[in-house]
Amino acid sequence: MLVLAFVGTRADLFPLGPVLSALAADDAVDLHVATAIGFPEGTAHARLLEAGLPEGRFTHHEEGLYLEELTADTQTRTGAELSARMAGLAGSLAPDAVVVLGDRWELLYVLPPFIISGVRLIHLHGGEVTEGALDERVRHAVTKLADQHCVSTAQAARRVAQLGESADRIHQTGAPGLDRFADPVPLDAAAFEAEFGVRLELPLVMVTYHPPTAEMPGNAGALARQVFEESIRQAGTAILTYPGFDAGREEIIAVLKEIEAQGLPGVVVRESLGPLYPQVMATVQALIGNSSSGILEAATFGVPVVNVGDRQRGREHGANVIHCRDDRQEIRASIEKALSAEFRATSRDVINPYGNSHAAGLIEKVVVESPSTGLSKTFVDVTLES
Repeated sequence: MLVLAFVGTRADLFPLGPVLSALAADDAVDLHVATAIGFPEGTAHARLLEAGLPEGRFTHHEEGLYLEELTADTQTRTGAELSARMAGLAGSLAPDAVVVLGDRWELLYVLPPFIISGVRLIHLHGGEVTEGALDERVRHAVTKLADQHCVSTAQAARRVAQLGESADRIHQTGAPGLDRFADPVPLDAAAFEAEFGVRLELPLVMVTYHPPTAEMPGNAGALARQVFEESIRQAGTAILTYPGFDAGREEIIAVLKEIEAQGLPGVVVRESLGPLYPQVMATVQALIGNSSSGILEAATFGVPVVNVGDRQRGREHGANVIHCRDDRQEIRASIEKALSAEFRATSRDVINPYGNSHAAGLIEKVVVESPSTGLSKTFVDVTLES
């Protein structure tokens, strides 16, 4: 069975990695992985190996098309070229199934050639809600294009059913990104200093702020600055990471570079943490910003989260998450609450609604068995209460 997976950015690769590894380990699967958009030229293959894919067990198609700066114009023009290249893969590979995750804008260009060619589509993380991001619309559009749905929660499964998908196509597998966190090992002080070059002074916080893409107010840098500054103010050590590939990204990176140039004690700026991420997550006292990681993954570690603004609005979450507006005073008060002994104790006992770190095997089974289900879908009407 020839399976093609598409990976657009490192953010996709992190949760997809365990699924791709499971598919690569299956002797009945000929795994192909296409990468584009979020990987600078020549870097994607190393990132795939870093994510756990074994060399020699998959075929990599590096499509490139790296977008350092995202605007509506560059996204549209690059998207058209990406779609043409996917059409080429659809014709040359004739895959039995295509696997994609989530809600990234590029999926609007990746998927049509395969849908038109009659290739089965397996979609991960459908049915979730992020009302503050453009991703919201893309995710639900992909759900209607998909043949099989591997969803992370019971609530997500209900939403996919509400979109008219039949029960036999909906599989509650949990979030595959959590598979990386089955046995988290915190970094001790010596290992932390060796990796980051600074002494570990508590509290340690990790901060990621992405552009609020649904409204696109054009002030992503200013919004990010107040999150970074308030986090640094209350942290003993702060790790600040780059945003994802959305319009407004460059404004935030400019702020991060400015902070890095100041050489503030205990402040680390990293583009990405890569395979070190699970260990860092197991070490931090709080996660701050508007990353989906705070919603999906932090609960597995019992880590308090300050979720800033509307980007993740409407998303299911554990009791370890504090929501606040993009307001400096609210951010400051929320960080103080998150770092309090009382809230940290509450967070330690939280149950993660996104699963138990055993999703990849379930998803692999759905992919392998997908040819047994026909391409013709029945729209299941939901009876609404009057």
